[in-house]
Amino acid sequence: MQSDQRPTFPSDHNAPAEWEVLNALIGEIYDSVLHPESWNETLARITGTLCPLSWEAAFILWESNSPPSARFVAATGLAAGVQEIYTAVYAGNHPWSRKLMRYGNGSVVDSNDIMTREEFLETEFFRNFLAPWGIDRMIAVLLDKRGSERLGLMLPGPGDRDVGRLKRGLRVLAPHMQRAMRISDRIATLDLAAGAARAAADAAPFAIFSLDDQLNILAANSRAARYEKAGFIRTAQGRFAFTHPASQKRLLDLVKSSDPAGLAFQTVGDADRECPVLVARVTRQSAQQLGGVRLGASLIVTLGSAPGETPVVEIDRVAQWFGLTPAEARLAVALAAGDTLKDYAALRAVSVNAVRFLLKGIFRKTGATTQAQLVALLARLPAPGAN
Repeated sequence: MQSDQRPTFPSDHNAPAEWEVLNALIGEIYDSVLHPESWNETLARITGTLCPLSWEAAFILWESNSPPSARFVAATGLAAGVQEIYTAVYAGNHPWSRKLMRYGNGSVVDSNDIMTREEFLETEFFRNFLAPWGIDRMIAVLLDKRGSERLGLMLPGPGDRDVGRLKRGLRVLAPHMQRAMRISDRIATLDLAAGAARAAADAAPFAIFSLDDQLNILAANSRAARYEKAGFIRTAQGRFAFTHPASQKRLLDLVKSSDPAGLAFQTVGDADRECPVLVARVTRQSAQQLGGVRLGASLIVTLGSAPGETPVVEIDRVAQWFGLTPAEARLAVALAAGDTLKDYAALRAVSVNAVRFLLKGIFRKTGATTQAQLVALLARLPAPGAN
């Protein structure tokens, strides 16, 4: 049982004290959008503020009659095991649930208005489930509908108490809870989409940057840092730049273009190593936010092209020049691009010992005795078409 230390809530619903209480609850409802783990606490505040004594339970759940199912979103004041029993035995399959499905979103429904207490006391749901807790009445708020499921806030308790204050308060809170649930659903959907996009970008075998018109970096995947380390780019103060002047000029020229367009070229890093680049000028992304519009990416830049991380020289040409197998040539090119044996093994999903075995074959065919000699040897290969 709770003590009766509750905020003043006069019978006149226009009284300042009542609106002060409701405003505080509305604030907590919207705070719960950003912190879903606090919904249980918010429900406890609602019951503690609006409910009569012995009405200490509240829960939000998705429920369906066809097929019968229930998913609890938040709950307060429920005894241990109640959620599990309800979900397994009574979900969508008792008179309150079936009758509530007829009401529209935003409705505040008193169970006494959908069936008499005398009828309800004869139901198996009451006799075998609710009777031990003295619960024979419920006030419900219908919040949302998705397919055959309906989302509701349910507050059960003993029917001999005055629930006028509770119903008045819920009529004020109902539209705010509806908006809060929809905002929460939208945020969760966007978070999932963003998480999937980040995972896909991090799994790509090349670096990906999204930039605005001032070349500020809005996002970059996990492989981006290695290209700065290799001397192809700089990211000082959160801005993107190629170290190769000609490549930077091409990027800046594209920024000035107002139409969607793209570029493909080779940039140059430390020790004159080359790296393929793709740049796309896209229609600038934008999103409405409080106070105006937030602008997003207008350029997408990728560095590298395939597993093996951007060869300095072509794999086929290396294979033909030294008589290497395709597997040996891919490893030689990857080492020339700056990969370690461990990097290459992870990228190709093979053991480091298997990579060392390939390296022995490369050394035998090229005459190199160290990785440094091999890289220098590949760098001195004549350009394609040279005599």
